[in-house]
Amino acid sequence: MLKRPEDAFFKELNISNRKRMSEELFIKLRNAILDGTLPGGYVFPNENELCKMLDIGRSTLREVYSPLEKMNLIQRTKNGTYVNDESETRNAMNFDIIAKNADPAHILQFREILEVAIAEDAARKASPEDLDELLRIVDLMKKSKNDLDRLTLFDYDFHSQLAKITGNELLLITLSAVRVSYENFVHEVFKRGLIPQSVEDHLGIIEALRKNDPAMAKKMMRKHVRHIKKVALQEQE
Repeated sequence: MLKRPEDAFFKELNISNRKRMSEELFIKLRNAILDGTLPGGYVFPNENELCKMLDIGRSTLREVYSPLEKMNLIQRTKNGTYVNDESETRNAMNFDIIAKNADPAHILQFREILEVAIAEDAARKASPEDLDELLRIVDLMKKSKNDLDRLTLFDYDFHSQLAKITGNELLLITLSAVRVSYENFVHEVFKRGLIPQSVEDHLGIIEALRKNDPAMAKKMMRKHVRHIKKVALQEQE
């Protein structure tokens, strides 16, 4: 019998795709652990009870538990399965979910630190072909000024292309990890009229890369992110 407040999560849990139920259940449990719905120390219902409640087999439940345990989110013992403490669950493997729930100011600060470093390195390595690609993306941004969804995608393509120029795959992966959270901010600032400023900032960054000037690239990128930060945080107030 489930009586704890956290147990309501399982009572309300629905699996919409029965063909991929282990994958869907894994994602929902992972998110519930990382957002605190299932807090550290929470002990899962016993396997028989949980399988009956969710209408799944024990093999499916074990398929779900296995990656959760590898990601250090849960621990399975003879006495039951429980959620690990926050100090253990908040690790690099769960970075994307943690980012989605992070303070907006922290996301923007993270992007500023990361993107300034990317721009600096890209200025040392950009080829004429790289500059042509960046200019092509900016042109697409200009043509999409009345379609904010497409405009936001092209904005990400611009920043992603800068990361690709560095040749450092880790930078590209790290950038993509906060993509959703950051795109939400960018979409909002575009709605508030920052499109011309963003296009101007991007062209300034391209000019710094054309000159192979790392210091100028750092300055232009920091200016660009702070334009977004100023408007985005006003939106959050």
